[in-house]
Amino acid sequence: MSTRYIIVGAGVAGATACQALRERDPEGEIRLFTEEAYPFYSRMRLPEVVSSKVEPERLVMRGPAWLEQKAVRFHPGEAVQHIRLDPLGVVTPKGEYQADRLLIATGGYSFVPPMPGVDLKGVFSLRTMADAIQIRDQASIARKALIIGGGVLGLELGNALRLRGLEVSVVEVFDRLLPRQTDPKAAEILRAAMEAMGFRFHLGVKPKEIQGEGGKATSLLLGDGGCLEADIFLVSAGVRPRLELAKSAGIRTDKAILVNDRLETSIPNVYAAGDCVQHRDVYYGIWPAAEQQGRIAGMNMAGAEALYSGTVMSNQLKVLGIDLLAAGHIDPENHLESEVSSDPARYVYRKLVYQENRIVGTILLGDISGHKKILEAIEKKRSLGPLQGSVFKELDSL
Repeated sequence: MSTRYIIVGAGVAGATACQALRERDPEGEIRLFTEEAYPFYSRMRLPEVVSSKVEPERLVMRGPAWLEQKAVRFHPGEAVQHIRLDPLGVVTPKGEYQADRLLIATGGYSFVPPMPGVDLKGVFSLRTMADAIQIRDQASIARKALIIGGGVLGLELGNALRLRGLEVSVVEVFDRLLPRQTDPKAAEILRAAMEAMGFRFHLGVKPKEIQGEGGKATSLLLGDGGCLEADIFLVSAGVRPRLELAKSAGIRTDKAILVNDRLETSIPNVYAAGDCVQHRDVYYGIWPAAEQQGRIAGMNMAGAEALYSGTVMSNQLKVLGIDLLAAGHIDPENHLESEVSSDPARYVYRKLVYQENRIVGTILLGDISGHKKILEAIEKKRSLGPLQGSVFKELDSL
């Protein structure tokens, strides 16, 4: 009898697990469940739907033809309500399904702070394709947008709305943009570049309350007493792991679902991968980690002995045509030795962070040339020898 596999969640972790499973087990039954209407799509490109640059279908990466080729039984719009442990399986509104091995790849959800007014009409957050379509439709009749949160997604979403012709303001409680990806100098250069393109920033201020009239949001009251008006409000305050299924099944969780190096949970034959897991006390929440975890979980579900040892934390984005890559320990407080190459007039800032004769982190803004070699050096913990302090000169001469 062939092995029965169930994967809950059709994001990058779930889809990659399907691929890995089918490569090792051509005969097993694979069922893939998602509460969304779409199969695996690029969540990172959702702002392009908001800007109307692409239609939603263009974001699908592994659609019906791929699922049919891999003989994956796809269950779109069928949310898993419970994980049953004895016998192992899932319960959905349409029925019960049994499994020999099960993967939880439920990802995360947009965190919305408990602030008055977040439930008013005209207030959105972006996580799913349905969210992107809703925001796009609302933006078509708006003039002013207010982004609450100056992180990666907030800035990319703001840029999508700017491309639609909206005035865009960003409110960030931290005193600089992208606090996880920049140090103060990089953030200053990025801010100057974005202001030159029309963005308005309110940094170091706390959003206090979204106010409205007739049930619709009209303004944001700030902690310093200021007030900003807008037609559409986007809350971009980060992502939290979805844990409800794991918790109700008695699976061990901390900040996220706890897994070992094989991506196994505390329950036999139940695995987890992606934005819902915590591995060796680290919660990643980034695409490369979810992809690696999905592949290793899928391999192990099919009988392999693959181990996950972690992923170098990195983010790469393009805002207003400006490339930004941050990886590893970026040392914003400048406690470690670093090598910096800066050209504010061109909106370029490059930084390498050194520790024990190795590159342990980097910020590349406006010029990411050589980034593959730099990331490889970080990941492989490669010793630099006499190159330390002159890496950029070496790369620029190539």
